[in-house]
Amino acid sequence: MQALVCRSCSTHSRDAARLAAVVIGVGLGSAALAQPSGSGNWPDRPIRLVVPFAAGGALDVVGRILGQKLTESLGRAILIDNRLGAAGNIGAEYVAKAMPDGYTLLMSSVTTQAISMTLIAKPPYDFVRDYAPVALVGSAPLALIVHSSLPVKSVREFIALAKARPGELNYFSSGTGSGTHMGGALFDQMAGIRTTHVPYKGGAAGINDLLSGQIHFSFSTIGLAVPYVEAGRIKLLAVGSTRRYSRLPNVPTIAESGVKGYEAEQWYGVVAPAGTPVQIVNRLAGELKTIVAAADVRDRFFAQGVEPVYAGPDEFAAYIKTSVTKFGKIVRDIGLKPE
Repeated sequence: MQALVCRSCSTHSRDAARLAAVVIGVGLGSAALAQPSGSGNWPDRPIRLVVPFAAGGALDVVGRILGQKLTESLGRAILIDNRLGAAGNIGAEYVAKAMPDGYTLLMSSVTTQAISMTLIAKPPYDFVRDYAPVALVGSAPLALIVHSSLPVKSVREFIALAKARPGELNYFSSGTGSGTHMGGALFDQMAGIRTTHVPYKGGAAGINDLLSGQIHFSFSTIGLAVPYVEAGRIKLLAVGSTRRYSRLPNVPTIAESGVKGYEAEQWYGVVAPAGTPVQIVNRLAGELKTIVAAADVRDRFFAQGVEPVYAGPDEFAAYIKTSVTKFGKIVRDIGLKPE
């Protein structure tokens, strides 16, 4: 596989300000943050929800939707803390090592909970053991999008162009080892082509270079892509789910477009540090089940290209383990080595 190319985007220099957490809903001062927690009174102070990717991406938006609703239902502010870097692992490690008291949570994804397990030679935390799964809340098929100037209208035409220009076409991802990276690497392998991976710190950063033409294509979340597709600035060729996306029934799947068996989807959930009291985990899971079922939340999820899906703590734990096995095989098959 061709060497990975690292780039940065000046648009996100402001991410250095991530330590200033965004308060959603009820505004509480710093004195409230310092108040001690009563063991039987959870929650009696604000809760930090760590999003391990940049603001503006699907995981961040889903986290903010959940944060707003949890603020309303729990009566305590949810602090959104974007902790970027290492394909989500900086934020994930922060939560894994946090106090298991119910006041630090992670917006989890296939990247942080499954793919990274096989991409880091000596991970600083265990992707299964060090978390208490709370709930799976949604899934999103990746979409194959290309710059509007690229002379292709279908997956088959795109593959033909990539074969004619080996290594020349580049794609962005939200970081090495991210779900969007896996989507591109798997496509290269299954389609028999060679393209160049360009990792960014988040999907919102990479889309800017795709719009300018510096990047040729991407396996992006649908929610990030659709506004630009509707504006005619990029083209949506296909989706990576096994079935057509319910809100875009005329868009074919990659599998039915000539790459049989291809599947690339993101999933999103909430986890807490291992050892978090089961009563707190179950309380959060119950709140999230109600939130995900709400009509307004479902509409807002769909607007991001996310299918609302719920699974409680035990089922989500099993799902994470299955994902680790699945993506471990993909990483081995495409020849990526732990770093």
